[in-house]
Amino acid sequence: MKSKKILPFALTAVFAALSGCGGESANVIPEKYDTSTENGACSSNSEGCMEFVLDYPFDGLNFTCSSDTTNKFITLFDSNESVSTGACKIGDTVSFYLMGDAEKKIDLGKVNLSTISNVASSTSPPRLTLLDIAKGINGQVAAELNPNDATVKVAMRLAKIIQAIGLKDGNLNSAADIQPVYMNAINRTGLESINKSITTTDITSLSDADFNALFSPWLDLTTVSDNDAFTAVSKLANMSVAAVFQPEFALFSTSQTVVAGLSGSNGLVGCDKAVCDPADKTKSNSFGHFMLITDRQGMTFGSGLQWRGQITDELETIGGVNLHMMRNIKPKQMTATQQDNWIDPITHEIDRKRQFGFRFDVAEANAEPLKITQGTLLADKMVAGTDGTIYRALAGLSSSATITDQDRARMGLWSQRVNGIDYKGTIDLYKQYPISYLDKSVFKTAVNAAAGQNYFFPLYADMTFKFSNTDIKTVKLGVVIDSNGDIRTNIRPNVPADVFNTSSSIIDLSTDDATGCQSDTLAYPELMQDSNHTQQYRIGTVSRAFTSGYTASPNALSLRMILADAAFGNLNGALIGMNTTIRTSKDSSESVVVGGALLKVSSLMNADAGTKPPSIAFSDSNGNPVKWGNTFASFNSIYNQSNTKDTESKELAKLAGGSISFELAPCYKVLKK
Repeated sequence: MKSKKILPFALTAVFAALSGCGGESANVIPEKYDTSTENGACSSNSEGCMEFVLDYPFDGLNFTCSSDTTNKFITLFDSNESVSTGACKIGDTVSFYLMGDAEKKIDLGKVNLSTISNVASSTSPPRLTLLDIAKGINGQVAAELNPNDATVKVAMRLAKIIQAIGLKDGNLNSAADIQPVYMNAINRTGLESINKSITTTDITSLSDADFNALFSPWLDLTTVSDNDAFTAVSKLANMSVAAVFQPEFALFSTSQTVVAGLSGSNGLVGCDKAVCDPADKTKSNSFGHFMLITDRQGMTFGSGLQWRGQITDELETIGGVNLHMMRNIKPKQMTATQQDNWIDPITHEIDRKRQFGFRFDVAEANAEPLKITQGTLLADKMVAGTDGTIYRALAGLSSSATITDQDRARMGLWSQRVNGIDYKGTIDLYKQYPISYLDKSVFKTAVNAAAGQNYFFPLYADMTFKFSNTDIKTVKLGVVIDSNGDIRTNIRPNVPADVFNTSSSIIDLSTDDATGCQSDTLAYPELMQDSNHTQQYRIGTVSRAFTSGYTASPNALSLRMILADAAFGNLNGALIGMNTTIRTSKDSSESVVVGGALLKVSSLMNADAGTKPPSIAFSDSNGNPVKWGNTFASFNSIYNQSNTKDTESKELAKLAGGSISFELAPCYKVLKK
């Protein structure tokens, strides 16, 4: 049995992530010369060990590590952590296969772990995807996520095998759903019933009919259509890159030009010159921060802020310049409305398809959008903007290695034009809180429920935002958590254009009593409009589900949301459930804190079909009321401390945060399949 577990979704220090320090082992070293049922050749917190998370929650995938010529391993699924993991030494080549209980075998090729990551991390292991395994079988990277791509076709065949096992065992109620699947003793005996072992050549070259026949009588692959298999592969691909993304602040560093001493990165920095020397007082500096969410459908959106201006003081560090700007230059709000292809799930490159840059609109006259124009997510952890220590560690390069043009093409860059002046710079960006599958015991939909079972999603609700500053009116916002596990607004039709300026004590953007619970699928999805032509907005996703066995938060869903549009009025830029703390000074007590947001669904699970529970619990991880924050408003407060006569920043500071309550919509009911 696995004696310890990882916490792959915990927010950790970057240095710990890069060094592999901290955390607990997810592995137990097996007895030498035994065929092991443990999930790796090394302990995850030991030197040189690389733990990986399989994107599919599949328990029992066989593998060997090239550095261990004796032992054999299987991936193990941890229901508490919602992930399936394995481990080998850094740089190992991993051979994957499915083994019967005697001689029959399905060869699934080899993956060089160096193509996944070059750094160990016991707290945030990289994802190893079906597309990675398919690449090892087919010998080439997929060109695009398309069912006609040769490597994607291989991934679809892998998905058919896993989905057919899940359907046969009753773990899946839909051929396209993602739920834990187990290669147990019964399935290993069943595998022995096939006529011959299956090779990688069989997987890549046989016709569908001949390939399906290989699995008889153990599995009926025809129960999983090509559409089902591609849907599953697409869901997994989107999940592999879906997370929260943010640059770090470089505020309190010692002298440097590349790496800030405290955080290990420079964040989003630049200027209007080719070289941004901190000591150059003639340049105009730019410094920013943002938070983005990529949801389960591959859409990315978020909010942030930017400082831009000239510094005349004698300063020698990037952190010193940034801190001076934060105190003395009024920030401008940045908004990223929904965009796709933020991080390509195949190449992990930013903006591979559009080549126009990921855009942030900036609330300033004569300011064109800030565009992130390139960058590659390395080790499933970070985009590095320079060729310093962090990039070299992530890329597996020594301190003396020559940086090539290929290396430079992977680094994070941005550009912007303001008042006819061109700014450009670098960006160090972190991936945090990767999402996982949603367990059907907690996230029950019409798709994953069995016939005769109740299901709870889509879930229609109203979120009431109260401001800590009681001068600001409360806002009641209609939302729906859809069947995919993504969250959008569900605003009633015919809301007055001046709703934020009406005399009402509550700004009413709530769910409509009559039509608000009709469908979680928008009538005009490309326009994000419902059947009433009411404009709706993507605002978040369910990052993971905690099942009944998770003692800290049983039967709960972790929600993450960003309200990023001027249409939200005083709520524009609100952050919910981000589990983050942003330091704003050397004094650790001065910070922007946004805690977690857990929706506890036990009342839904216990409700009768056709009824609405009277309430649903919504709290942070400590059981306290959920708080929300707004970095743009918070940093206006900091600016106003040094610029007390600026009335605009003083008013914006009132919007810095508050509390949230969550109520089921009047029209909501638990349904039966």
